Amino acid sequence: MDFKTFIRNLTKNPVSTILLLIMAVIVSLSVIGDIKGMQGATTNYEYCQNLCYLVENISRTYFCCIFLLMAYLTYINKQYSKWCIRLFYLLGISALVYFVVAVRIYDHVFNLVESNYMKKLPSMAGTLFVGPVNWIIIGYFFVPKILKDAQKLKEEQDLTI
Repeated sequence: MDFKTFIRNLTKNPVSTILLLIMAVIVSLSVIGDIKGMQGATTNYEYCQNLCYLVENISRTYFCCIFLLMAYLTYINKQYSKWCIRLFYLLGISALVYFVVAVRIYDHVFNLVESNYMKKLPSMAGTLFVGPVNWIIIGYFFVPKILKDAQKLKEEQDLTI
């Protein structure tokens, strides 16, 4: 796809383009804020809290993008592609990998946080483990419908050929 085709596709649907740009700006600002919070932390607790927020923001954005890409391929592009099925598998593998990484980060946070902040550790664990769960659950509830609709598109394409 060349640059002209890309610009033409963006101008066909300006509302989606504006929403995606707004979402990208919000995510970028939150990630930059978390990184600055980590750099300006005066205690290990502040550093670990911003680390948990950073991981949560990145993972939430990642799972949201996979779900939106699946919806785009099926409902907006309206052509069957094996990418929907591949993205479904990627979603499952990514969820497993995320929770393995979250356990590692939690262990790192547990070892770094000072003893007087141990009472606040469960809230950081909640941030780390519950953050992307909303998008994972949404994905697993709506992805079968998306895959079913993608299969219908494949059958329609096979009939027209």
